[in-house]
Parts: sequence; C-alpha cells; structure tokens
Amino acid sequence: EFRAEMTVGGNGVLALAWSGVVDGQVVAVASAEMPQRDNRSVLWFDLHVHPEHRGRGHATAMLAHLEQVAHEHGRTLLQTETAFPYAAPADGAGQPAVEFLRRRGFELGIGDVQRVLDLPADDELLRRLAAEAEPHHRDYAIRQFCGPVPSDIVHSFGELIGSLMTEAPTGAMEVEREVFDEDRIRADETKFVASGRTKYTTVAIARDGSVAAYSELVVPAHDPGRVYQWGTLAHPDHRGHRLGLATKTRNLLWLQQQRPDLKRLVTYNAEVNRHMIGVNEQMGFRPTERLGEFQKRLAAATA
Repeated sequence: EFRAEMTVGGNGVLALAWSGVVDGQVVAVASAEMPQRDNRSVLWFDLHVHPEHRGRGHATAMLAHLEQVAHEHGRTLLQTETAFPYAAPADGAGQPAVEFLRRRGFELGIGDVQRVLDLPADDELLRRLAAEAEPHHRDYAIRQFCGPVPSDIVHSFGELIGSLMTEAPTGAMEVEREVFDEDRIRADETKFVASGRTKYTTVAIARDGSVAAYSELVVPAHDPGRVYQWGTLAHPDHRGHRLGLATKTRNLLWLQQQRPDLKRLVTYNAEVNRHMIGVNEQMGFRPTERLGEFQKRLAAATA
C-alpha cells in the first residue's frame, strides 16, 4: 500500500518519503503529503523510529528535516496524528508520542476514537436498522458499486466526498474543502488497484440524480480479515432522512454477502461526533483506541 502511495501519481497530492540511516541501518522513517489543489498551506506527515533506537534524537532530527521541507515548499502548517490507548486521557497527556509533539510546539486539534465491530455482524440487526430508516427516505434511490464510481454520478459524488473534511467535526484542525474532480477520482482508483485495496460503496440518489449520501468500506489485500470504514456523509440539503444510517447498514450487509471471510471492521470518529457514534453503537461497535490529531504553525519563510 505504501509503495503505491509513493509511486502512483496523478491525484493532485505530492508524496515524499525519507529514511534516517545510522551505521548502515535504517533507524527512522518519515513520509509527507502535500496537496497541490487545496489545503496548500499543509504538510501532513507520518514519522516512526525503530523501538530499539528511540531516545537518541532521531525523531527530533527527522522532524527538523520535515520542517525544512515544509519551508522549501511554502507550507506553513504541519499536521500529523498519533494513536494511544483508549484508557489514556482523551488529550493523550503522558503518552510518549503526544508529549514529544507537545514539547516541539504541536497542539491537539481534535481527538478521535477507534472502534471495531467483530464480523460477521448481526444481519438481522442491520436489516432492522435499515428497515427503520427506510420510511424516512422513500424519495431516494439506493445504489451500490464495487470499485470505480459510475460515470453518471462521478461529479456529484466528488462534490460530496470533497466536503467530508469540512462537514465532519474538525475541532481546531485547520482544513479546507478538498477538490475531487473526475481526474482525481480516477487517479485514486488506479492507486487503489496498485495498493490491493477494494472499495465497496453504497450511495443514496436524490430525485435530481445527484448523490445525496454515501458510505464506503475498504478491504485491503495486505491486512487479511480486516475491513476499514471510510467516509459516511449525507449532504446538508438532504439531512434528516436517515441516509447515513441507511447507506452504512446496507453497505455492510452487502459486504458480508460478498466477503464472508472478513473478521473485523475498523472505524474512527471524532469523540465529539455523537451522531455517528450513536449510529456505530447501534450497530455494535466498541471503542478500542484513541487517536490524536495534532498541528503546528510554522513561521512563513523569508526571502
């Protein structure tokens, strides 16, 4: 998956990666993504140090390199995330990775919670939840597809998924609406094939033919038995019809018919997103881990 992220381009995101080597051994790695069509002040990064080589300044050195890269590309906002146990404080206080970031000027933007659902989920429960939601959206058509987005809905689908970053709770994280035109969507689909990921999508179609809501499940080839919940969102003009619940439950019912070998569904939600958490709890998800999203504003480079 990482190789595909680094080598398959065309989706409007510049992806770079580095290794930190000491005496011929890789002790640290980092990767960065810089959107080229939106969020052009942001450098999002991931940084890891081998457990046997921590506490020797390697992460500090790599972070300094990332800040230099940000300056070179005119980026003034560093963003990253780190996971820690669910039993830890919601702000991650006392967790090594969190304290590392805070000592270097990063602030918590929003806290997320990872939840998992053991599969197969209760089909009867899912069908009941979908049936309870159905009377609220009889004017909408439910449609499902595996893989590429059908051409007749690709534009409105892109408009909706591009708004996820700003429609979902973001806390103090500085984010802009993303640009998902057909070119970017098709480039992402090519990357999906290269990475071994398969996407199952259920959408609700409004009377005018536009996508009113969607829910996505992604099955990786290199993480056997697992499936990941990606976006679920209803357009603001179409809320109040239980379309999020409808697309999410129907998508999982469909996936379980297609892939009975899967054992665990993983999802993340902002801790303040009580609506979606409520949907997940109805479906049987349980909390397992926390994830903190952090950011640091850099001074603009001077000529």
